[in-house]
Amino acid sequence: MKKKLSLYWLTAIIITAIIMLLNILACFKGFCDFYSDRIYGRIADIIGRVMSIFPIALGEILMYTGAMLFLFLVILAILFIFLRKKEIIRRFAVRYFKTMLMIVLLVILIYTFNWIIPFRSSLLGNDNQSQREYSAEELLAVRNYMVEQININSELVPRDGDGNIILMDMDTAYEEVVSAMQGISGRYTRLKGYYPKAKPAMCSDFLEWMWIGGYTYPYTMEITYNKYTDKLYFPVLLAHEESHHKGYYQENEANFLSFVSCVESDNYYLRYAAYLDMYSFFQDEYCDCLRTVYSDEEIKRILDKEPKICKQAWDDLAYASHKANEAYEKEKHPMDSLTNVAKDIADEGWSMQEEVLSGNYYDDVVGLILEYYDGILY
Repeated sequence: MKKKLSLYWLTAIIITAIIMLLNILACFKGFCDFYSDRIYGRIADIIGRVMSIFPIALGEILMYTGAMLFLFLVILAILFIFLRKKEIIRRFAVRYFKTMLMIVLLVILIYTFNWIIPFRSSLLGNDNQSQREYSAEELLAVRNYMVEQININSELVPRDGDGNIILMDMDTAYEEVVSAMQGISGRYTRLKGYYPKAKPAMCSDFLEWMWIGGYTYPYTMEITYNKYTDKLYFPVLLAHEESHHKGYYQENEANFLSFVSCVESDNYYLRYAAYLDMYSFFQDEYCDCLRTVYSDEEIKRILDKEPKICKQAWDDLAYASHKANEAYEKEKHPMDSLTNVAKDIADEGWSMQEEVLSGNYYDDVVGLILEYYDGILY
């Protein structure tokens, strides 16, 4: 007589089959685009609203809980090798292993729905991106335009009696960024719907040491940010993470949507922040382009002839950074002995991410912005 499958193993098999089927379908961009445009947004809105009830990031707590459960799994596996003949140990270990297996399967299933499928969709939801090469002259045209806009907006942002920029608070930044992103949702339709507020990360110390501004938890649809992030950069960071939440998970497309939403906003502060952030990408890209032909000395002479960012803008960046450092110094950091370890891990992590996201990394936003200005500046 054949032994029937238990409910546990039947459930595990069904979940595994669903995961495999969805990941096979995720190999087809048409399916990913349909899902991301028609289904994903509803999931993000519902879970985002539910999670917004909680003042702290449950995703972060679940991450720590998962790490502890996995550590205990390793310890239990080692003990099981030596104590497997003891009935109580064997029963507990088997139950724990089965529980962990089910948790892993459910997490993979949630990640498939909330990250893997939208991650594999067409860039910006459009499979017809321009493939043409842009010249150094066109690259320079955008770089110089950004310098011009930085200098113009530096005179338009609000300032205090001492001439310092009035840094936008987090709540105001949220309202302005949401308004800006909804303003371009006609072109990028996933940007419609609900926007959850970002929550300060409990691990902000580690994020600061690792040069991470924020993080999106796909399994809880929450956005967290490094609470020591300077407030002149914060609107750009928030727009970037909100783009991820809306299903634009490639780093270059999130950077692009952050830039476009902010520069098309009627808020001078958002425009200023976006041009300042994106300038460095174009400056670096232009210098890399020149290095293929000229020496560093010659590049310096070439750049000396081009428009430069005004002193006021550099002062604003320094002021925002100073205020962020002040906020950091005011608090105690009992784990600061791990600073160098965190930085080493971050270096490895950034390198690995760049390799995995080759073509869709942060600095690959340059190509998207060159296309954005095609027909406008050249």
